[in-house]
Amino acid sequence: MNKEIYKQNITALRNKYPAWANIIKNRHKKKNIDVIVEKSVTGDTILKVKKNGKILYLNGKYAPDEVGKQWIKKQGKIDAYATIVILGISNGVHIKQIMESAPKTCNILIYEPSFELFRREMEEVDLSFLFAMDIPVGIVIEGLNENELSAYINIMITYDNMTLMKFYLSGNYDVLFPEQVKKLVKELKDHIEEESIRWNTLVRYTDVKAKNTFYNLPYLYEGYSIEELEGILPSEVPTIVVSAGPSLNKNIMDLKKAVGKACIIATDTAMKPLLNAGIIPNLFVIIDGLKPGLLFEHKDLSKVPMVTMTGVSVEPMQYHKGKKFFYYSCAPLEHQILTDLGEKEHRSRTLPDLVTGGSVATSAYSLGVYMGSKTVILIGQDLAMTGNHTHADGTFKDKMDEIDINSGEYFEVESVDGGKVLTRDDFDRYRKWFEAYTEKWDAITLVDATEGGALIHGSKVMTLKNAIKKFCRTEFNVKWHIDHTKKIFSGENRKIALDYFENSEKKLMEVKKRAKEGLNYYEKLEKMLKKSNVTDAQLQKVLKKIRKLNNYMEQDYMAETVMDSLLGIESTLRPNIYREQDEQKKELLDVAEQGKVMLYGITIAAEEIKTIAEDTIVAYAKQKKADDSFYQKLADGFDVNVLI
Repeated sequence: MNKEIYKQNITALRNKYPAWANIIKNRHKKKNIDVIVEKSVTGDTILKVKKNGKILYLNGKYAPDEVGKQWIKKQGKIDAYATIVILGISNGVHIKQIMESAPKTCNILIYEPSFELFRREMEEVDLSFLFAMDIPVGIVIEGLNENELSAYINIMITYDNMTLMKFYLSGNYDVLFPEQVKKLVKELKDHIEEESIRWNTLVRYTDVKAKNTFYNLPYLYEGYSIEELEGILPSEVPTIVVSAGPSLNKNIMDLKKAVGKACIIATDTAMKPLLNAGIIPNLFVIIDGLKPGLLFEHKDLSKVPMVTMTGVSVEPMQYHKGKKFFYYSCAPLEHQILTDLGEKEHRSRTLPDLVTGGSVATSAYSLGVYMGSKTVILIGQDLAMTGNHTHADGTFKDKMDEIDINSGEYFEVESVDGGKVLTRDDFDRYRKWFEAYTEKWDAITLVDATEGGALIHGSKVMTLKNAIKKFCRTEFNVKWHIDHTKKIFSGENRKIALDYFENSEKKLMEVKKRAKEGLNYYEKLEKMLKKSNVTDAQLQKVLKKIRKLNNYMEQDYMAETVMDSLLGIESTLRPNIYREQDEQKKELLDVAEQGKVMLYGITIAAEEIKTIAEDTIVAYAKQKKADDSFYQKLADGFDVNVLI
């Protein structure tokens, strides 16, 4: 050990992460990695590890400083807001080089896959600079704070900057720590895929989200929060999630034996088959902004409470006349109304977020866990083309058509019976989500009683009859608890929502006006940039107005609402906002061009949404206030003596 370097490192570490310094000092050393220290031909300290009789140099044998330089040269220009992921600390030379060459606005995520190696690095090489950096950095050490890895990835890698990401793999780390390297790569890949899916989903609904929200806000006004459902189920009462996969036709009638002994949550597509079989589930879930109304054309639909959000399809909400429970939808107007309600009641009233993997079935699974079940049983969750069908009979059609499995989009995965079954990308993505959360929620037992389809690793596979026999043993009246929930808005506080509804037309016109002002600012900026004699002071004056406008667009709830309807445009512009231009003038011209595109879209969208608002929440608020006034006058003028 180099005592002087160790003391220097520990002092720096204690200033930044005092708990880490104590752990390094007090944790018993394990001889699970044989690290040898020597000097390179250039005089740098290098580390090598002996494994299986072989000597593996970490980050270079002869001139480790050249390894980092070559990597930087190969990357070319590193963009200002790029995230640089570095796997392996080694002697730290490459990290210092990257820090010196990267813009100060970059994020750096350092992952060391071994605590014992990190301890030896602290003993032998100067790493004090790591704990005194003036650049955003996250350090994750396996065996020390590995649970923070996902959080760092979520914060540092966004849709905006994910295409700018750089990855540095220190020499021989993939040989020494293959599992940890795979883990990091998988985390990064999964996160980027999830970000892409999230944005693609948002873009898919870009032209319907605002319309749906304004049509559905009156239901929120009369509705309930899923907060009322939290923890209502005893842990021994399972949740049965009923999906509409082809195998549902096989065991749907067995489900009757679970009524009264489980919480039965249906996905939207499974509702008609269940109701046709005479089974009334306790709840059903809908998440889709484009779900067709034909799935909900059933006389008994309104007997089942709906779990929904304001962004879902309008037709299902109209068909359903029963109780509606809402979860968080990311709608700015909804959020603003509930924030004000919370301030009035001196407690949080924003809606709980429901963990979801992008499908209604994964959302229903999350809901069952949220309600308190420790066991969740899946049926109809094929996640595959069982019998060359995508859904059970009685969903979209009385008899579902067979699909063409030769189209090229289908591939084989392991089936529940040990063979192979065909699936497709979206189904397989949901399967992987179930597997990930089976591992993450290790206190929850996931039972796959689908009796067909793809295997969900980590689940217990059994028939529905056996699952009911084993887990559905306790009588519990779920309906009674659902019937005794309280509405979101009541009494005088109902006026909060109605005021926002009625004022929405005025707010939308304000957004349109501000967007037009912004267009003028950007046009003025373009004209100024084309002149040769413009001063920095003149530019800064216009840029200050643009910044003020952008702050308004980002912070005003109605401006956010309008921008939510333009995610198709935004998704095209956003990945480019952090790319640097070679010249400031060209960069500002690009900013002006993108700003004009966005603001022009806002002016058009604000006008279109105003028309929707007039026909929905504005008209609803005026009618409600008129009704309330009428009944109040009636009550004030009523003479009780007429009853005597």
